Amino acid sequence: MEELTQEHNSSSTSTVDVHAAGGLVYRDTSGKKIPEILLIHRPNRDWSFPKGKQDSGETLLQTAVREVKEETGLTCLAQDLIGRVNYVVSEKKLKKEVTYWAMTVESGEFKPNSEVDEIQWVTVEEAKELLTWERDQEFLKTFTDWCDKKSEKSVSENETSSTAVDADSVVQETVELDSDLEKIESNLAIIESAMNRVADGDLDAAEALISELTN
Repeated sequence: MEELTQEHNSSSTSTVDVHAAGGLVYRDTSGKKIPEILLIHRPNRDWSFPKGKQDSGETLLQTAVREVKEETGLTCLAQDLIGRVNYVVSEKKLKKEVTYWAMTVESGEFKPNSEVDEIQWVTVEEAKELLTWERDQEFLKTFTDWCDKKSEKSVSENETSSTAVDADSVVQETVELDSDLEKIESNLAIIESAMNRVADGDLDAAEALISELTN
């Protein structure tokens, strides 16, 4: 989990010496398109996103979930992979890559510890001011882009669902209309047959047919 001062940030590295993973833990806030995100404070070091080094035998996703829980006390559900940040640890000249997932909290409670003494839920604008590293500030754009796509997908799914409901309604109305037309045609046929019986002088038969209309 130890992190040394960055030397620079880069979009890609040909060789990675240190693999790490973490989470952009967020929570929806009423009426806001972009949710609040969770930042952690490491004593005498920085404000950043929860993350840590990959252990042997772990997938990066397993690392991300484990590290978030170790640093925040929160058990989180990982959603989409947000992206990766690459930088160089200056003292050892090691190329480090951190993979981040979007996460939501399922359970747990934060308790200050030796690695993290404080956490804060903040807006994206507040995070830009609070985050220590420029790379993390820049990475917020990746998160907001993901939120926009998530919002657009939700709207699209709602519209599709609404269209499907409307289509079902039209089908039902059509079925009911067809049923009514068949009933009218049947009644007209009975009336026509009754009139023929009257013309033939068979009033009993005509009366029997008419009675079918009232049943």
